[in-house]
Amino acid sequence: MKKKYIIVLCIFFGLLTSYFIFSYLTGVGQALSNNKFGEVVVAKVNIPVKTMVTAEMLELKRVPVDFIHPQDIQKKEEVIGNVTLVPVVQGEDILRSKIAQKNESKNGLAYIVPVGKRAVSVPVDEVSGIAGLIKPGDHVDVAATVNIGDGQREIPYSLVVLQNIQVLAVGKNMEDKEKDAPEAKTVTLAVSVEQSRPLIMASQKGNIRLMMRPPSDNSTVNTVPFRAEYFNQ
Repeated sequence: MKKKYIIVLCIFFGLLTSYFIFSYLTGVGQALSNNKFGEVVVAKVNIPVKTMVTAEMLELKRVPVDFIHPQDIQKKEEVIGNVTLVPVVQGEDILRSKIAQKNESKNGLAYIVPVGKRAVSVPVDEVSGIAGLIKPGDHVDVAATVNIGDGQREIPYSLVVLQNIQVLAVGKNMEDKEKDAPEAKTVTLAVSVEQSRPLIMASQKGNIRLMMRPPSDNSTVNTVPFRAEYFNQ
């Protein structure tokens, strides 16, 4: 009799436990079904630091809106093309604080150099730097006066070295925000590797002048070196 009583109690408590588990799972399911869901961008693979993010590195994850972090990004397009400031592991949310936005200078010069270009600084003074009126984001042409000769006679030539070149920084200023900034002694330009060679040569061997371009003018002009002897003709 006692054995049957124990069996009945076991069955009763087993059914009671099953009921509570079922009720709990049902409540959880209802709570989840009542939640609104959204999508956040996460890393599909491990992404090292200082890496440009591509579409293949990302995927979307569906999560309840209550769990979406304020810095979570919900569109891949807002991440693609940006650069990671820290390593991001697979499955980790891409937070705005973990990437450098395009052309965002607060993280350093390297993050605003256009893809395919290099940053090269050239010395300027009040005259060659257009009286300090050049600002980051402007475009300039680079002219130079150099002496060319055979060792016995040197003739000064004036030539346009590069055209339509983007200004990345003036002195240490990478943003067009500073007022009453001290006179800058350098201007940093965005050039391709090929363009860097004549620019550096002109800077080392001659005197550089920068020529400001209007924002709407992207044209280039074919020029030939101007020789000082032309003044006597």
